[in-house]
Amino acid sequence: MKTLIQKWGITIYILVLSVHLYAQVLGEPYKMVQIVTKVLLLPILILFLAMQATNEHTPKGKWLVLVGLVGSVAGDVFLLADNYFIPGMVAFMTTHIFNIIFFSKIYGPLQPRSIKLYVSKFILVCFCVFIYFQLRVAMGVLIYPVLVYMALISTAALMAIHVSNKPSSKIIANLFWTPGMLFFITSDTVLAFNKFSWEKTGPHLQHIGLVTMLTYGIAQLLLVKGFQLYFANASKAAV
Repeated sequence: MKTLIQKWGITIYILVLSVHLYAQVLGEPYKMVQIVTKVLLLPILILFLAMQATNEHTPKGKWLVLVGLVGSVAGDVFLLADNYFIPGMVAFMTTHIFNIIFFSKIYGPLQPRSIKLYVSKFILVCFCVFIYFQLRVAMGVLIYPVLVYMALISTAALMAIHVSNKPSSKIIANLFWTPGMLFFITSDTVLAFNKFSWEKTGPHLQHIGLVTMLTYGIAQLLLVKGFQLYFANASKAAV
């Protein structure tokens, strides 16, 4: 079982995600398939990452991303019910908090910053302001915890970009962590607009859940693959 997950965990994850997306296309009769496959996604990634071989040279911190992924599992479960939007959001906040801590251990916020980081920060601040003015009326008092969530996910994205300044993690940050965080932001943005605006006032977009879950699924896949490569490369480099 361990060897199966080590070698084929990512493939299994992609298959389960594909089944979930196809079940969404098939509609309500396959609602149970949608629920089961959604709940299975993150546990597969957790097992894949947890079961990767380690040695005495493996960097500390794997537990940080694993705890963060457990937060995503809780978030997926909570968001199965509309009444648990806030608990689901709080659960995903833990994911971003632990990712921020993990990234800061690789390349701290006080380390030299790049122009790319400053430009990205400006863009994300503008994006958060845009979200606020677009959804503040529809969300009501919920806009304030959502703003806290947006600040956390934006910080996690900025830390992923910041980590790319360190030569040993530049490729992983550029190819996996930064795109992963951007897909995460995209997924959450579509979810927020659909829940608080499009479902009520239009446009009524068919299968919008496919966009949310596809971008979310890609985000988690990229982040976890980046974590796995980071630990593996760091372990080899130390030998």
